Amino acid sequence: MFEYKSFKENIASGSFDNAKALLKEAEIDTESFNALANASMFLSLLFRYPDDEVYDTLEGNWSIFTDFFTDYTETAPSLYDQTEMQSDFIKLFKQDFKGSKVVPYISYYTEEKKTLYGESTFKIREWMAAEGFALQEDVPELEDNVYIVLEFLSAIFARLANPENIEQWYATLQNLYRLIDTYGKVITDEFAEQVAKRAEMPFYAHCGVLLKNFVSDIDGIMEEVLASAG
Repeated sequence: MFEYKSFKENIASGSFDNAKALLKEAEIDTESFNALANASMFLSLLFRYPDDEVYDTLEGNWSIFTDFFTDYTETAPSLYDQTEMQSDFIKLFKQDFKGSKVVPYISYYTEEKKTLYGESTFKIREWMAAEGFALQEDVPELEDNVYIVLEFLSAIFARLANPENIEQWYATLQNLYRLIDTYGKVITDEFAEQVAKRAEMPFYAHCGVLLKNFVSDIDGIMEEVLASAG
């Protein structure tokens, strides 16, 4: 029987040889990791400003992710008018003059004075650098913006699906656990929970529920994937 808890503890502590002994000669489940990468990127798109490129990508792939929505939220919302979606995004995340906007930066929830560009920003930046993940020069955002963290999560799963070598696979798995164990609850219980409560914006409220439930499920998915491999 695969001892997932011990395996994860060994990965977290960097005891990769002990982790290998538990997983033995298992084959990497490329299909499952690619599916997780695609789901994470889809979520990343949902939480970024819906300009033409983002909106067209969502529209072109919406039907593909219907089951993703129904698996985690029971129903799948419809993608609505782009202009209205842009207006709602700005009100929700940027310029809510009623003072009830949802801040999309992890550091806001982890820093004592709710300041941006805190310790979480530097930790996430460090993990991104270790995985060769870098923001494009034209992206004027901090690394701990939730949509960027989700894109990074997608990149991690993609590397787990197609590692350069087995040592890199274990190092990438360690960064996955670092990210989820350190900031998963911030994403689910702070950010996503606030978005999910915005009943006046049902589309984004639905997306908040999807994000909360998916990120909460990642550890369980990993146990299932690795247990079937081991």
